Amino acid sequence: MADPESESLTLLANVLSEEGYDVRPADSGALALASIAAELPDLVLLDVRMPGVNGFEVCRKLKAAKQSAAVPLIFISGSTDPEERVEGFAIGAVDFISKPFRREELLARVRTHLELGRLRSQLETEVANRTAQLRAAVLRLESENLERMQAERALRESEARFRNLADTAPVLIWMSGPDKLCTFFNKGWLAFRGRTMEQELGDGWSEGVHPEDLQNCLATYTSAFDARRNFQMEYRLRRADGEYRWVLDSGTPRFESAGVFAGYVGSCVDITNVRQAQEQSFDKERIESLRVLAGGIAHDFSNLMGTILATTELAESEIGEGRSPGEEVHNIKAAAMRALEMVRELMIYAGRDTGTFEPVNVSELVEEMAALLRTMISKRAILRSDLPKNLPAIWGNPTRIRQIVMNLILNASDSIGEDVGVIQVGTSVVTRGTGSNNNVATGLAQRDYLRLEVSDSGCGMTEEAIARVFDPFFTTKRTGHGLGLAVVHGIVQSHGGVINVASTPGSGTTFEVLLPV
Repeated sequence: MADPESESLTLLANVLSEEGYDVRPADSGALALASIAAELPDLVLLDVRMPGVNGFEVCRKLKAAKQSAAVPLIFISGSTDPEERVEGFAIGAVDFISKPFRREELLARVRTHLELGRLRSQLETEVANRTAQLRAAVLRLESENLERMQAERALRESEARFRNLADTAPVLIWMSGPDKLCTFFNKGWLAFRGRTMEQELGDGWSEGVHPEDLQNCLATYTSAFDARRNFQMEYRLRRADGEYRWVLDSGTPRFESAGVFAGYVGSCVDITNVRQAQEQSFDKERIESLRVLAGGIAHDFSNLMGTILATTELAESEIGEGRSPGEEVHNIKAAAMRALEMVRELMIYAGRDTGTFEPVNVSELVEEMAALLRTMISKRAILRSDLPKNLPAIWGNPTRIRQIVMNLILNASDSIGEDVGVIQVGTSVVTRGTGSNNNVATGLAQRDYLRLEVSDSGCGMTEEAIARVFDPFFTTKRTGHGLGLAVVHGIVQSHGGVINVASTPGSGTTFEVLLPV
């Protein structure tokens, strides 16, 4: 596990250690490479932004080394740049975990990829054993061909022996010549495809590859062929019953006497069930998230509707007795307004209510909000601010930025409660990776960002609470619906920024919002 920031590294290590995992932290790319070289891990968690050797370079070195090429690697990054993610997957990463991460999501993905790694290792071992047997058979045949180079009869006998061996192998086997065209398929392949040898020979086999996978499949095969190197790829192959099945295809170059290149021999294994198990695991995570969200909405709306119905009945009673139900009508209106506010926050969280964007001076906006919020925060809390006037503007929605400021300051006030405390609000300009006071690396692109920082001297949060602080309907308060910080997170993301949190029980909390200038 490699991360350049000590607090982030400590958090990750603690979360994984508590689950019983053996964790080896590293705070630089060079140290990570050295640690992996000394003892190969089952899984690598790697930050993209590393001092010296960055995360992508570490990944390339690991994938280039035969010893570590098969170790699954997960990038942890706060970046929202899709090109950066595409590059990460292209060089060999199996997954991306966004920062700030959620503890449950991190552990679920770690478990999933460890299990997939175990299954893949078993599968590769089986394929390797079968391929080794096949390669030994091929070598025996080539040795016999070398000894009987001039004997056509001996050559035909050797080929027959190989075909018999291949036909009895429990995997799909194919062979190609030096012209890239396939020259042989074993009975297992032909039975799987439900086609004849003549239909599959040459490039006829490619007819069964799923159209979405064909281009990548042929590109991988051709590039490996030209380089005379082993290859391994996954694609969907149509079975005799018409169903497309995922297969793991491994190819090895063949050489005749005197090192003459003769083509490739390969084997395929059906891995559909393994992939389905992975997809089912991800589906369970999504269903659980929806269950929590639906439960929170139902609970809060049930309380609001109960309040409205009870107050309506009281108003009817007041009218029946000839009295004016003014107070009851006011309470009904307040409950309805709260329901509308909840719906609006849900729309913001879902990214359905972003509003129009324009240049925004965050310092001026925070200063305006501070005057209003001083009347809303705890009477025992002191609100201090450091808001330079000459900072560059951001491109954003003023109403949503005000929502961020209000939610963070009111959250800080709730953290202080009835104690005497201080809320500090500040703005500044930072470049990626400089001046951050957080427990999660930002992972942002190299540019300037407007930083809004809200800190308090309140009760602080545990690591478990930090991991879930941006989850909808999660709250540590006696009152409140748990949408405030989830809404903040959604607004920040819609503005192309990130939000980080650092907290220690009894020592206060700091929220840092970074928005591109």
